[in-house]
Amino acid sequence: MLSWQNALILTFGYILAMLALTFLTKKKEETASDFLVMDRELGVFRGAFSIAASWIWAPAVFICSQKSFEQGLPGIFWFTFPNILCFFVFVPIALRARKLLPHGYSMPDYLYARFNSDKKVHLSSLIVYFGYQLGAIIINALAGGILIHSLTDIPVSYCILLMIGAALSYSLISGLRASVITDVVQMSMILFITFMLVPWLISMAGGFEIVTAGFGGKSGNFGNIFDPSVAYSFGIAATISLISGPIADQMFFQRAFAAKKKAISSIFIFGGIAFGVVPIVLSLLGFIAAAPAVQEVLTIQDPQMVGPELVGHFLPAWALALFVLLAFAGLSSTLDSAFAAISSLVSVDIYKRYVKTDASDKDILKMARLGMLVCAAIGTTIALLQPKLLWVFLIYGALASSMLVPAFFSLFSKKVTNTGIILSILSSVLLGLPISIYANTVQNADLIVLSAILPPVFGFLACWLSTFTSKQDFDYEAFAAKIR
Repeated sequence: MLSWQNALILTFGYILAMLALTFLTKKKEETASDFLVMDRELGVFRGAFSIAASWIWAPAVFICSQKSFEQGLPGIFWFTFPNILCFFVFVPIALRARKLLPHGYSMPDYLYARFNSDKKVHLSSLIVYFGYQLGAIIINALAGGILIHSLTDIPVSYCILLMIGAALSYSLISGLRASVITDVVQMSMILFITFMLVPWLISMAGGFEIVTAGFGGKSGNFGNIFDPSVAYSFGIAATISLISGPIADQMFFQRAFAAKKKAISSIFIFGGIAFGVVPIVLSLLGFIAAAPAVQEVLTIQDPQMVGPELVGHFLPAWALALFVLLAFAGLSSTLDSAFAAISSLVSVDIYKRYVKTDASDKDILKMARLGMLVCAAIGTTIALLQPKLLWVFLIYGALASSMLVPAFFSLFSKKVTNTGIILSILSSVLLGLPISIYANTVQNADLIVLSAILPPVFGFLACWLSTFTSKQDFDYEAFAAKIR
C-alpha cells in the first residue's frame, strides 16, 4: 500500500512534468492545423511511439495479466495476437484514406466527401467514432481510478477525477502535439519500468520456473494455447473487437492524417511491434500469480489488479510506486489521445461541417477545446458508475466492429451506395450493441460471441446487397484528383 500523500505527490509530479513538456514544445503561433494534425509533419519515431502508447490502454496494462492468470496461455494468446495484428491490418486503410483525402481529418470527414456530402452517412459514422472515444475515456479513467484506490484507499471517485484531470490538463494546451510529445516520454517510461520490474519480480518469486508453472492459469486447466473453450468464449469476440478497434478509432486516423505520407506504413508497423512488447511482458505477472507455489502464499483479491497485487507482495513499496507510474503513463496516454481525437471530431466534423462552414482558426480551436471538456464530463459521469473493465472492453469492442465492413467498402468498393453504408452502420449498432450489453451483463458466452459476429455480418450484407443497386461505378482516381 502507498500512503495517499505519496500517491498524490507522485501523481501531481507526473502532471507537472507533462505540463512542462507540453509548454516547452508548444508552437508560438497557435493554428488549428497544428492543434488537430501537427501540420501533417508527424515522423516515424514520434508517430510509432505515440500510437503504441495510445494503444496501451487499460486492457494492455491490466487485462493482459488478468487473462494469463485466469486462462493461462490461450487467454493471453487471444488477447495479444489480435492486439498486435490490428496495427498491420490498419496500414492499407491508412494509406488508402490518406491517398484519397490527403488533407482530411477523420474517417467521417472522408465519408462525407466520398458520398457526395451525404449527412446521413456522415452522422451515422459519427455515432461510432464518438462512442469509441467515450469508451476509451471511460475504461482508462476507471482503470486508473481502481488502481490508485486499491493502493492508497483514496475514494475511487476522486481517483477517476484525478485521472481525467491529469490528461485533460495538458491536452487542452496544444491538442495532438501535446498528445504525441507526451506519448513519446510515456512510452519510454513504460518500457523502462516494465523491463525493470518484471525480471526483478520473476527473480524474487523463484525464477522462470515459476512463470512456466502458471502457464495453465490459476486452475491449471489451460495449458493448451489453442484451447477451444477459450477460443470460443473469448477469442472470437476479442479478435473481432481488436481488429475493428483502429478502424473505429479516431486516434489512429488522426495520426494517419497527421503523418508525413512516406512515414505512414512505418509508423503503424513499428508502433505495433513496440506496443506488443508491453502486454507480452506484463502477462508474465499473471502466470506468476497462477503458479501453485505462489497461490499458496498469495490470494489475489481482484483479478483485474493481479499485477499491482503481485508487485506489492514481492517487491518493496517504491517498486509499487513505479508500477503505479507505469499504469498512470499508459492510461493517461490513451486519455490524452482520446481528447485530441474528440477535438478533431467536434471542431471539424460537427462545428465546421454543420454550424459555421467559414469558421476561422480561432473558432475551430475554441470548439476543439470545448469538445474536449464536454466529452470529459460525459465520460467522467459514466466512469463514476464503475462498470467492470472487461464489460466495457467487450461492449465498446462490439461498437467498433460496426465500422469494420463499411470502412473497407467505402475505401475500396466502386459500387457500394450511400444507403448500404448507412444500413451497415446502423443495423450493426442497433442489433450488436444491445446484445453485447446484455450478454456481458449476464456473462453468457454464446451471446457474447453472437454480439461480436452480428455487426460485421449485418454490415457485410447491407454493403454487399447495395452494390447490386448501384447505377454506376465510383471513380476513385477522379475523386482523388478533384480533392487535391
